[in-house]
Amino acid sequence: MQSWFAFMVAVVLVSVALSGCAAAPPSQPEPALPPPTAAPPAGETPPSSGTRLAPGLYELEDGTAQALGTLDYRDLEGGFWQVTGGTEAEGDVGKVIAVIANGADFESQLTPLKGAVVSVTGERLRGASIRMAGPEIKMTSVEAINDTPGPAE
Repeated sequence: MQSWFAFMVAVVLVSVALSGCAAAPPSQPEPALPPPTAAPPAGETPPSSGTRLAPGLYELEDGTAQALGTLDYRDLEGGFWQVTGGTEAEGDVGKVIAVIANGADFESQLTPLKGAVVSVTGERLRGASIRMAGPEIKMTSVEAINDTPGPAE
């Protein structure tokens, strides 16, 4: 009788212990961030949310693409403009986000922005490229991004 009682106590203890080890129900997945909206018209300031999107190449709802990062000129293969990004923490500083395929057409706009954080909007080009430095974008506009708050903000 005692062995039967000890057996039942052991079964109950094992059951309780195993139920504590059961897998937790799956958590809800994090919602994806919405894609950035198109840049506001010239002269208008975008609403400030306190944060900026990470450097990257984003597909916009209207079919265009937006490259966010640092504008740089690369003197390779005849020279070309590119948008770079990355972080020291991830070890990818200078990672090419997008090559501006028609940068020579916008030389006068791009030169003063060299080294600045920019938003380049245009058409994402698909297929092979002679530059092979990264994805290409046919630029339609470029805008410096200055997220330093002004005195009233």
